[in-house]
Amino acid sequence: MLTEIQVDETKVVARFGRVVGDVLREIRAAVEIERLILEALVKRKLSGEVLNVVTGKLRRSVYSYVEAEGDTVSGIVAQSGDVKYGRRWEFGFTGDEVVRAHVRTISQAFGRGIAPRDVEVREFTRPIDQLARPFMRPSLAERAVAIVERLKGAVAKGLGG
Repeated sequence: MLTEIQVDETKVVARFGRVVGDVLREIRAAVEIERLILEALVKRKLSGEVLNVVTGKLRRSVYSYVEAEGDTVSGIVAQSGDVKYGRRWEFGFTGDEVVRAHVRTISQAFGRGIAPRDVEVREFTRPIDQLARPFMRPSLAERAVAIVERLKGAVAKGLGG
């Protein structure tokens, strides 16, 4: 009797192990697809839907990847930290900003055109009250239902359903 129980347990464990592997594979595939869709949606919002492109630097700083560790699969869409103003657009900013000393070319003085010349601008502080114009959080909110549905489908497919 004891031998049969162990055999049954072994079969259950083996079956469970296979199901977990199949489910994780399907979930990972679903997360791969969704992270690419989400990254594209964020970049579309940065291409004129929320913000207009000036240099394209912010849009190029958006990237995505999948992390899988054990039975956890995470899809990450992020914006690299080297483009500091991305955070300001996403969350807004109120406070003082220090403008470093720089050289500026002027071609007008007192409303009249003059021959272009360079002038030095000293460092100064200015108040900023920038409203948020988020591009990442609304993208995720837009895709939330579709992501959940794709993940449910992946689990069902992984279970053989």
